[in-house]
Amino acid sequence: MPIPRSLNRSKVRSSGPHNADTCALTLKWSFMMMLDLGGHRNLIQRHGFNDDDLAIELGLQALIDEEDFHPRQALLRLKGERKLFDETFTDCDYPDLLEENLEALGELLGLDAAELRILGFCVLMQTDPTLNNAADLLGMLGFNRMLAAISALLEIPQLQLTHYLSNDGRLVRAGLLEVNTMSSAVTTLSSRLSVGNSDLPGLMRFNQEEPIDLFKYAFRLSPPGTLQLDNYEHLRQHVNIAQSYLGKALAEGRKGVNILLYGPPGTGKTQLSRLLAKTLNTDLYEIACSDSDGDPVSASQRLCALRSAMSVLHSQSSLLVLDEIEDIFDSPMPMGIGARNKAQKGWINRMLEENTLPCFWLSNSVESLDAAHIRRFDLVIELPNPPRAQREQIVRDCSANKLGSELVEKLVDNEHATPAVVTRAVRIARSLNPRAGKALDATVECLVDSTLKAQGFGKLEAAQGQRLPSFYSPDLINADISLDGLVEGLRKHAEARLCFYGPPGTGKTAFGCWLAQELDRPLMVQRVSDLVSPYVGQTEQNLAKAFEKASQDGAVLLLDEVDSFLQDRRKAQQSWEVTAVNEMLTQMESYRGLFIASTNLIRDLDEASLRRFDMKIHFGYLCQPQVQQLFGAHLQALKLKDPAKAASLRLKSEQQLTPGDFASVARRARFKPFATANELASALIAETRLKTAGQQRPIGFVH
Repeated sequence: MPIPRSLNRSKVRSSGPHNADTCALTLKWSFMMMLDLGGHRNLIQRHGFNDDDLAIELGLQALIDEEDFHPRQALLRLKGERKLFDETFTDCDYPDLLEENLEALGELLGLDAAELRILGFCVLMQTDPTLNNAADLLGMLGFNRMLAAISALLEIPQLQLTHYLSNDGRLVRAGLLEVNTMSSAVTTLSSRLSVGNSDLPGLMRFNQEEPIDLFKYAFRLSPPGTLQLDNYEHLRQHVNIAQSYLGKALAEGRKGVNILLYGPPGTGKTQLSRLLAKTLNTDLYEIACSDSDGDPVSASQRLCALRSAMSVLHSQSSLLVLDEIEDIFDSPMPMGIGARNKAQKGWINRMLEENTLPCFWLSNSVESLDAAHIRRFDLVIELPNPPRAQREQIVRDCSANKLGSELVEKLVDNEHATPAVVTRAVRIARSLNPRAGKALDATVECLVDSTLKAQGFGKLEAAQGQRLPSFYSPDLINADISLDGLVEGLRKHAEARLCFYGPPGTGKTAFGCWLAQELDRPLMVQRVSDLVSPYVGQTEQNLAKAFEKASQDGAVLLLDEVDSFLQDRRKAQQSWEVTAVNEMLTQMESYRGLFIASTNLIRDLDEASLRRFDMKIHFGYLCQPQVQQLFGAHLQALKLKDPAKAASLRLKSEQQLTPGDFASVARRARFKPFATANELASALIAETRLKTAGQQRPIGFVH
């Protein structure tokens, strides 16, 4: 039985909406959607309501459980409730703080009354479940039907509304709204027209803040940087260009100013953007990568946030920074902002050309960026891990020189221990161990090793320049030419290409380490496993990077087992074998530092490579005086005695002993010590017999 109209009128006037988030204005729009726009056809079904919650808010609660439900009677009741509502609520205002915030936002962005009405409607549609449910019951709408519906609800002419909701409209340009303008798509009203960021509606409706604070979900003032210009000495020219260019762009108010900074994580991209802002005495704002809950936001939301920042800050002398941009250039844009593929590319290109504030775009890799996008950046700056000297300075600065020299060498020698990784580890370790000492070093090493492992890299190792035994001497090298004066010559002429060849263990790598120490230059040792890749072209890239890094660090580059990269091209069976040799020859020719190649198989080297070496030095087996000198040094180190020289005499006839043999037995002595000098001599002789056995080849059935 229908409820008496007098009782219904009393209920509406006294209690108003049932839902706490629902206000009179949203009820007004909900009634319009149901009756003026035909939403009642989806709300009222044959045996009840499609949405009981909405029916309750519209005053139809008494009909929900009615056994004798009649759709026509429900429609008449709905019309009656709408009439009562219009009589009761002659003025419907925005709820909570929404009206105040809309006015403040309008002044900040220059929005007119109609634009504010559109934004207010979208905010309520997202925060008020009643209005949202009513909008969904309008059913699936094409773009033109959506325009007609909004025009009727907000009393805005449809032609004018089309302009407001276009890509050139201030609401879309400011990132406040996302509009699906695809005419072929059929979707709900809330999907056609939505607020650009999920945090904005709550801020607009409930927060009383300064107008610019309404965009704290989108961008924030960047904290000051911690690095100085000296930390970017390896990029001095690029930094100077960027500084001058940005200074002029800010002074002239240029549009479309974009700088791409790319490189591995932790190499100082964000710090560089902060440093440039500091040198220019201007504010830097960071575009948000996460929402209020700490969850990552989508690419489209980040672009909306970028547009919001440009709209809000356009009158200020400010810079923007957008980090981790790979998802933006990989992900398809929302419908209406840019269609997929070709349309998406055009939209991004336009954004790069028309943005109102200079912007830094930060990426860990440019491989995912289209060439058409890259060429539209004014400056493209690669930030590799800084050269060795600068890494050492950063480590010492961030630790206030409280780390031990051995750990500093480990951190500096590991190219994957980027400044950010080291700085964070030192900060944590110093909070736990304020004083310098073993505890501080151990904590830093543990933290850095854990990070490197998680990133897929190896742990810190002892510095390459510290691997020589305490009794090492170049006098133990049995070379075919005199090495006297070599160090002095290399001090005067730093550019040289040396080839060390000879049997394994004859001290080729060790002599390279000694040379680096004597020249007071870092040593960079690269082995086959460091450079060879199963992927076509990757080996060549690894070779190029190795030479480039050695050049940046001013290091002595020692390439072990070089025959793997310089094999005779006449014997090549695959095309990539030839290209690897070609790349190696090119890098050797252009390298301006000290390059040392070592090989056991010089006869396998390509003839062209032999011509490129300035010196080819043969490292032979130890001569007898060297054997006796090295044997005596090991006896002393192992605290063994040979008073009658009997053990020494046993080595007189050995012609194939190398420093590597002595190193091998010395390692064995660590876990199985030798009792006598004779045992040591026997171990050395056994090492030479293994070489002899390996050289013997059975002939026929004779063994």
